[in-house]
Amino acid sequence: MPSIPRVNIGWIHPFLEILEEVGVPYDEVVEQAELPSLSLDDPSTLVPTAKIYRFVELAAREAALPDLGLRAGARIDLDSLLPDAERSWTRPGVFRSIRNFIDVALQSSSNVDMWIESKPGPKPMTEFFYLGTFGPHHPAFAAVEQFMVALMVRWTRYGADPKWTPARVNVRAVSVPEATLRALVGDAEIRCDQGATSIVFPTQPFLGPMEELPRKGSAIWQRHRRALSGSTGKGDLAGSLRVILPAYLPDGSPGIQLAARLAGTSVRTLQRRLEDQGVTYSQLLEDLRHDLAIYLLRDPDREISEVGRELGYRDPAIFTRAFRRWTDQTPSQYRRSFDA
Repeated sequence: MPSIPRVNIGWIHPFLEILEEVGVPYDEVVEQAELPSLSLDDPSTLVPTAKIYRFVELAAREAALPDLGLRAGARIDLDSLLPDAERSWTRPGVFRSIRNFIDVALQSSSNVDMWIESKPGPKPMTEFFYLGTFGPHHPAFAAVEQFMVALMVRWTRYGADPKWTPARVNVRAVSVPEATLRALVGDAEIRCDQGATSIVFPTQPFLGPMEELPRKGSAIWQRHRRALSGSTGKGDLAGSLRVILPAYLPDGSPGIQLAARLAGTSVRTLQRRLEDQGVTYSQLLEDLRHDLAIYLLRDPDREISEVGRELGYRDPAIFTRAFRRWTDQTPSQYRRSFDA
């Protein structure tokens, strides 16, 4: 069974802000979407992409805002996402800015795809593409497309000029809130119900060699994609569960029913696929807790009781017994031996 598509939970933060502003209790929406509420403060937490789409679907319905995605994309702090934050006050040039965005997007999501293509002619143009996880059939599709278009425009503008706008915007959605989009793209041509989502703009006079960008299908694009996909966790079911489940541990022991829902399959299918990989769900969960316990206990600033809570143990004594079963040591003994 292939890996579970996953994405950083931090991308929903602007949606949470908007829900709070319009008076919608976002904690209830988070719970309904089966997202780990205790991990909201860590934007790097990886969760199933399907649960993020479910959250956006519920948020759009509860907030009753047809332009929710555009609003959310307009308020993300780009400086916080730049790979070189101390130099964020300088404009990197359009192509480097887009390259940074592609890096951030692909590193934070295991199955989003982005690339550019050059359009030669008397007036050379560049087209910046985005391909998401789910198609138009998904109820959250329109809001997610809006969100990504807003980010693509803003990120390209970051490398160009504060007043920059694209020449054309293509969206796969059948419609888009034009007034809100116009505030972002000015007089750009807007085309809906297109085969691909993209923004198109003149290649010149922007600086930055096209060769730096991963054009789809090129050797550099393939190397770029392999390197980034490898950084987000193993490409199989067991590996992706090990990446996703830590966020759900503080809420208690995540049962196999929850794991099956996170994987988008039945319990029996999940069991069978894990057995094919030579592991049971209980073994996977036990190994994950053991590995995380070892990792967290090596941080001297963490209280042992805090480590137990992060692994889902409300009672420190139960955590101690589990750790002794794994290592023949108590957590305190292990920490002392590690320090020594």
